[in-house]
Amino acid sequence: MYIVKNYPQMSETYIKTEIEAVAERCDISVLATRKANLPSKNHMPFKLVEDTSAIREAIEEFHPDVLHSHWLNSVKILGKFARKLNIPFTVRAHSFDSIWQENKSAFDFLPFVRSFRLPSRIRRAVSLINDELCLGILAFPFARARLERAGIRGDKIVDCYPVVNYRRFHDESPNGEAIMNVGAGIRKKKMEDFIELSTLAPKLQFNLYALGYNVEQLRQFSIDKASAVHFISPIELEDMPSEYKKHRWLVYTAAKGGRVGWPMAIAEAQASGVGVCMANIRPDLREYVGPAGFLYDSLSQVLEIISKPFPEELREMGFEHAKKSDIFSHRASLFKLWQKASSAHSVQDSLS
Repeated sequence: MYIVKNYPQMSETYIKTEIEAVAERCDISVLATRKANLPSKNHMPFKLVEDTSAIREAIEEFHPDVLHSHWLNSVKILGKFARKLNIPFTVRAHSFDSIWQENKSAFDFLPFVRSFRLPSRIRRAVSLINDELCLGILAFPFARARLERAGIRGDKIVDCYPVVNYRRFHDESPNGEAIMNVGAGIRKKKMEDFIELSTLAPKLQFNLYALGYNVEQLRQFSIDKASAVHFISPIELEDMPSEYKKHRWLVYTAAKGGRVGWPMAIAEAQASGVGVCMANIRPDLREYVGPAGFLYDSLSQVLEIISKPFPEELREMGFEHAKKSDIFSHRASLFKLWQKASSAHSVQDSLS
């Protein structure tokens, strides 16, 4: 049973994609605890349950072997029902919930000081994750060290790449010439840089696929900068592969110090034959963009990169590298955790 917020939010395609992949092998039920403000049209059936008693009633009716959710923020509610109903749970962590500032203090050697300095979502989650009812959490590889320093047991963490339906995006046919950026229109994405970049290359076409949030502010910023950026209206996940194919480069902007992790758009673009440039906000991004991608420190660097064709040898490497994020490969990590949940042969057989 999935217990998630906002489902089926368009900007949270990782939940939609994972559910679709898991549903091929498991009987699932989806509960949304909050209404999506930008819902996708295509999604699995779900039930909106904003009341705690209704959540318990739905769990007891479905009688799941495992509870599952996304984001460490959800550990509290899953742990609560896990303990009340004796049902094990798992969680897939992401970036904003796994990244926080670790400022050192002269008193960091004291356990209670370290605990106090942790974000509340992590403080609440540590004991629940270390509990026997938590089968484990999936987390980006770069987050492991930070999560372990927070007190989460290393054996509870499973390293895992982002959730992307590789076969949906994989297309080795020729690409168009435009430049794109995609993602939620929030401050940490620093999409203003993409607009600034467009003013430096007026002969190139720039398309911004910004979803919700601060899009109107970005439009005004574009007007103020006399930018020719095209703002693309929200597009369903199923229609995005053809959009990627219109482009030669993806420029993924991000603010340093922000909680941008390993964006799915990177793998989606590489699977589509699009060259990738991402803001160099952390060293671990080199592992994610791989040898086929570029990390930039300035807009002048980006301009130099995107002014040239995407080298064919890098394009070929990108197709292969993007496979690391394929949910149909790494869903096995979830299945392996879930197989611990029951001694019933039906569960074992369905996942074997």
